[in-house]
Amino acid sequence: MSAELLLEVHTATRRYLVPQAHLDHLAQMVTSHAPAPARRSTALVCRELGPLLDPADAGGPGRRHALTVELRRRTVALLVERAESLATHGVVQPIGALLARRLAQPWVLGAVLVGDDPVLVLDLRRIAADVALGAV
Repeated sequence: MSAELLLEVHTATRRYLVPQAHLDHLAQMVTSHAPAPARRSTALVCRELGPLLDPADAGGPGRRHALTVELRRRTVALLVERAESLATHGVVQPIGALLARRLAQPWVLGAVLVGDDPVLVLDLRRIAADVALGAV
């Protein structure tokens, strides 16, 4: 994969990267007030991203960033503790076939080295589609 613009997002305990191209809108919100969908004809589904990836990664109540993905019939807002730098971190290295088969969900595009740490790059559109379908 070539270098692309990646957004760094943080859940309660983890850090991930998401391709900027997967994101339709980014907004701050309080967890008790859901943002309105951009298109009035679509329903809005809000889910915390952390517990989707790791059940132990749940944050407390408060302000969140909503990573909004507009699908055909629904708009999905994936909530994270914070969204930070939008930068080209380097080339996304795909995960190997052996590791890909061991994942509970096919939501990882690869990894990027940020400093000395490997950070997973998430397929935000695939996650949003699974949330919209009620698969998770």
